[in-house]
Amino acid sequence: MNYLKLTSEKLSPEVITDLVSSASCGAISLFIGTTRDNFEGKTVETLEYEAYESMGIKCMETICNNIREKWSSVVNIAIYHRLGLVPVKEASIIIGISSPHRADAIKATEFCIDNVKKSVPIWKKEHYTDDTPQWKENKESQTFQVRQSVEVPRVFPHLIQIKASKAEVDSRINKLMERKRYEIDLSNINEFCPSDRTSEFTCARVDAVVHKRKDGKSHLQVNRVINSYQWRDQISSNYLTKHIPPNGIEERLQNLEEQLTLSTPISKNVYQRLQNLEDRLLYLESISPEYVQFWNKVAVPNGSSTKKKVFTINEIDSLIAEAQRV
Repeated sequence: MNYLKLTSEKLSPEVITDLVSSASCGAISLFIGTTRDNFEGKTVETLEYEAYESMGIKCMETICNNIREKWSSVVNIAIYHRLGLVPVKEASIIIGISSPHRADAIKATEFCIDNVKKSVPIWKKEHYTDDTPQWKENKESQTFQVRQSVEVPRVFPHLIQIKASKAEVDSRINKLMERKRYEIDLSNINEFCPSDRTSEFTCARVDAVVHKRKDGKSHLQVNRVINSYQWRDQISSNYLTKHIPPNGIEERLQNLEEQLTLSTPISKNVYQRLQNLEDRLLYLESISPEYVQFWNKVAVPNGSSTKKKVFTINEIDSLIAEAQRV
């Protein structure tokens, strides 16, 4: 039978001996670990033990099973370990194993204490007289490697689109980042420095130009003028007449001249101006045939509208009744 316990009470060798003793056994091997009063020249007052109790009991059970597999003649096993503060000369661990013969009991006890030190999660702190307490590293403990298993569903090879190695994928990602960075840099250059890029005496602060962007009509500067007086005396409004064309023909000719970029001084003769406009149009049509489509006649829609029929109440009722029957 197995007797396993982690306790803060004082351990008694007599109790452990009574637990593992059996009428069929001729030997009881007892190991007692106590607290000594020195460590590397330092005076030790007491030891302090902490443990992960639930996991520690499971590790002790595993050790007992391994002992019984190696030495099948072992009858009883007791492993008692103390927690908390353990003064000098008091027992911190007692292991008792009984078997019919002493050889099996002694070997099993040695195996048990070695594996308790290696696998059971128990930590020790030493309290000194003239120094600060220190947690002690257990050099015999095992290094636990936690391996997380992830279930990956089976994927058919023809469904895998990317079959490159990790190094190749990382290289592609880095190249994509470099290309995007290059595109952003070009965009910044186009936004701030639309002039000659080869000039070495330019910078974004002096070459910054506002460019119209999509949906940017709302970002317009509005200037409001507040007059300090209510009205302004005007002696004469004759100065406004110079901005008014003399007649409709003059205005139409000026608009055509502006559209055709005929800004040079020309004769005020109407027929001469019309001749110049026609020559300019013929020249544009000869070098750019698409200008012809601007002068194609478009069918003017007939201004007559279809007369709407006015229904009486009786007609509306009959239409509703017919729709309900359908």
